Amino acid sequence: MTPTEFRAWFATLPPNYQSAARTMYDNARKSGTHTASSLALIHTLVTDQIKFDSEFNL
Repeated sequence: MTPTEFRAWFATLPPNYQSAARTMYDNARKSGTHTASSLALIHTLVTDQIKFDSEFNL
């Protein structure tokens, strides 16, 4: 995932998920592991959390 794709996706997130994604991004950047694959991983984790929340928080 490119940074441009990540920013476009990030802008569509509700605020609580933006906060979670921002924290993951900041942690990856601080640890020196910030890569395109880390952006894809953050995307996957947040997307899965949104799906989980929508299924189990009726």
